[in-house]
Amino acid sequence: MTDSNFFVSVDVGSRKIVVLLADEENGKLTVTGYAIGESAGVKKGVIVDVEQASQAIKKVAEAACSSCDISSFFNVSTNISDPHLTVTNRDGQIFLPTNEVAEDDVRTAVKNACGIPTPTNKQVINSVINHFVLDKDTDTGQGVITDQPIGQKATNLEVNMHIVMVSNQCVNAIDQSIRKSGFGLNNIVLNSMASSEVYLTQDEKDNGICLVDIGAGVTNLSVFTKGGITYSAVIQKGGDQITEEIAYAFDTSFEEAERLKIEYGDAQTKSIREDKLILFVQADDDPDQSEHYLSHQSLVEVIEKAYLELFSLVKKDLQSHKLDRLLKSGLVLTGGASKIKDCDALMLKYFNVRTKLGCINTEKITTKKVQFENSLKDPVYACALGLLLFEPNESDFREIEPNNKGGFLGRMGKRLKL
Repeated sequence: MTDSNFFVSVDVGSRKIVVLLADEENGKLTVTGYAIGESAGVKKGVIVDVEQASQAIKKVAEAACSSCDISSFFNVSTNISDPHLTVTNRDGQIFLPTNEVAEDDVRTAVKNACGIPTPTNKQVINSVINHFVLDKDTDTGQGVITDQPIGQKATNLEVNMHIVMVSNQCVNAIDQSIRKSGFGLNNIVLNSMASSEVYLTQDEKDNGICLVDIGAGVTNLSVFTKGGITYSAVIQKGGDQITEEIAYAFDTSFEEAERLKIEYGDAQTKSIREDKLILFVQADDDPDQSEHYLSHQSLVEVIEKAYLELFSLVKKDLQSHKLDRLLKSGLVLTGGASKIKDCDALMLKYFNVRTKLGCINTEKITTKKVQFENSLKDPVYACALGLLLFEPNESDFREIEPNNKGGFLGRMGKRLKL
């Protein structure tokens, strides 16, 4: 039987696909079904083969259904990591002749903020309201900041928004992959924006914080200042780059390098108190050849250098937008590639600001399944959990068409019960 009471998220990554199903009880989401499996047709966070991706999604979705004894589901929310995304922060203003904010006034202010030229090869996927300002003074720029303006007295209203544009090609590929898997598309959310829903508190967003989501193919950034999101970016390097550096350094296959990274990896050479030899297989090895060994110290040196190169790209990006000095709450690290031992310690040393691994906010989302309780804390589930929690703004009045055959393109909407 099809169950229509679930929220469903599909995290399509370069190396893995995660499908989560959740129900809502007393304003809190409870994960009731889940599955994780290998990805296909995805390179550096971008779907390059729709057929392969759709088959991989369908396989993991079927496993998720089996985990909670349902036959199928309908609409899903999914993620996007477009290296060519464009982000902008916009204000929309309106004068209030009645001296009181009405719903139509909010609509108009949002429409004014979103009224920006969009390149023909791109479209807006997320337009996030950070806050409203009542009675902003044109000389000082000061006013009363609020999240709920409707019904309040004022002579003018301003809305501050973070607008994300991605390529039509990326959205088309996601749209087709989801629909070929047999599902409708509810919402597309930027990867790091989804993960931030799980890990960041409002106080951290108020003080300034950057979420660094290191996936297999790419690293996603989202910066929050003054309570709202102000910057998003995708860096085309992730955990696979670390593995490739190991493979190159020791002349071995990608698969063997990945094994070495997982079993013996550490992000800091100073953590290696006593060196040892590690048996490994070199590329094109003959089974009859002598055994090969590498130094644990030398392996960690390669890993540390590779992570530092990635961190330098993150730092350069933040500095170029003058954001590095605004992060009073520091950095939050997540994503599958953040699981390497001492990754957070190395980032702390490199950036010299407060750094921590992401921790799930169980007040927002939890699970009743004992077997999933520990897995819920694994950063590989961060984006999928965030997709369940992410809600387009109540003031975004564009409508979505559930299960339509015309595609998602250009449409946004509120999170819907399926």
